[in-house]
Amino acid sequence: MAISAEEIGELRLVCPAAQEMSEGNIAFVYLPGLKVGANVVDGLLCLSPHSGYPTRLFLSVPIAGKGANWTTHTILSRTWHSWSWNYVLAGQRPAEILVQHLRALR
Repeated sequence: MAISAEEIGELRLVCPAAQEMSEGNIAFVYLPGLKVGANVVDGLLCLSPHSGYPTRLFLSVPIAGKGANWTTHTILSRTWHSWSWNYVLAGQRPAEILVQHLRALR
């Protein structure tokens, strides 16, 4: 699933170095230097189903005291962390999907 230049542009307002990547037939958006509250981490946004969720946001490190049931995943030859946060549906603009995932970590 390729995302448009406009959609990448929207994500670059939040994360200037955002870029689309893929592994197999799964598309991701790499978000280096993503601000999550007081933390700055790398993010990996999956815009399609992954590990039982309609979309996922993976982070380079878990956020202490936020989210629940953190798990690790190896994607693009790197270890990523994600928490149990469901019902962020695909079919929305990628920036909207990102915002909905980040709500869980406030």
